[in-house]
Amino acid sequence: LEVFNQVLIGSLVGLMLQVVTAALVLGGQSISASLGLSMANMIDPNVGNVPVIAQFLVVLSTLLFVGMGGHTLLVAILLESFRALPIGQFLIGETAFTNLVSWSSLMFAGALLLALPVMAALLFVNVGLGVVTRAAPSLNIFAVGFAAMIPAGLLVMIISMTHIGHRIEWLWLQSFLRVRNLLGIPGG
Repeated sequence: LEVFNQVLIGSLVGLMLQVVTAALVLGGQSISASLGLSMANMIDPNVGNVPVIAQFLVVLSTLLFVGMGGHTLLVAILLESFRALPIGQFLIGETAFTNLVSWSSLMFAGALLLALPVMAALLFVNVGLGVVTRAAPSLNIFAVGFAAMIPAGLLVMIISMTHIGHRIEWLWLQSFLRVRNLLGIPGG
């Protein structure tokens, strides 16, 4: 029974930290679909076929995780968890699963925060292409559309890269805070 409890605690902590990566993949898939790059997929052993933008965000997140000292924070939380929750004490209750479900809902909010600048810019590009199509119906909008969408989306993504970095860092810090709350570790 104790082994099951420890495996369940580790699984919950792992799932709560995996939500950040899932938010990045979801945001990257949204950006790739808006840009028309969703056909260019890379094989990721964790998730499967992932668009290039999503893979870029996951690699950026990994670099930010190491850069902000996330690996040391994770080890510190692990050590503090043995003090706050000694072996033999049962953690899993209704609140643990409630915390996991509420944190999982923030995955969609995090994905929206990451993808919103690019998707908003591409909405304006699409409106502009619609006006051009209306003004010149004989123009091949598919040829012009792809040529306009990809550079515009990538330019907005490059411009908003500092904000994307801050959002990814915020997601990691929130996940560590949620794990601390789940394990009953004081402070933050």
